[in-house]
Amino acid sequence: MQVAVTFRHMETDEGVKAYVKEKVEKLQKYIENPREVHVVLAAEKFRHIAEVTIVGNGGAFNSQGRDSDLYAAIDQSVEKMERQIRERRDKVRRKRSNPASLKTSLQGGEETREEKEEEGPLALIRRKSILAKPMSLEEAISQLSFSKKEFLIFMNSDSGQMNVVTRSKDGGFEWVEPHSK
Repeated sequence: MQVAVTFRHMETDEGVKAYVKEKVEKLQKYIENPREVHVVLAAEKFRHIAEVTIVGNGGAFNSQGRDSDLYAAIDQSVEKMERQIRERRDKVRRKRSNPASLKTSLQGGEETREEKEEEGPLALIRRKSILAKPMSLEEAISQLSFSKKEFLIFMNSDSGQMNVVTRSKDGGFEWVEPHSK
């Protein structure tokens, strides 16, 4: 994570830079893969302004803190940023929660116990959606050889069917193509 600190209308201070970097690095535990952090510290008359912008895989976050003390403005901005990130993460968790599990928790008594027993094996299955790009077998093999993945699911451009290419234990590749009897 790269942290860039910009000073506006004030002199550069290494102690303040170190303080900012220490505070911002604490935010790293909330964001999966932060690419860059930009902090702008400014002085206007009797107040200090601290703006923090974080760009990562989850999007961009921006916060601003204002106070007569520079360190208090930095703290405000970091607290706002932390709150934003937590709220976004909680919102994503709520969206990803399973609607079927919400229905069973809202229903009462014995019906839910029976449903849970019936859904036992299905509860172990995790669903994952992927994009199957149309490509030839040669393209799929070359793409798999450049990646670190163990398999690649693709739409065969020749047959129009879903195919899978996997790495074999001997260092080669295996091609799985569905067919009917």
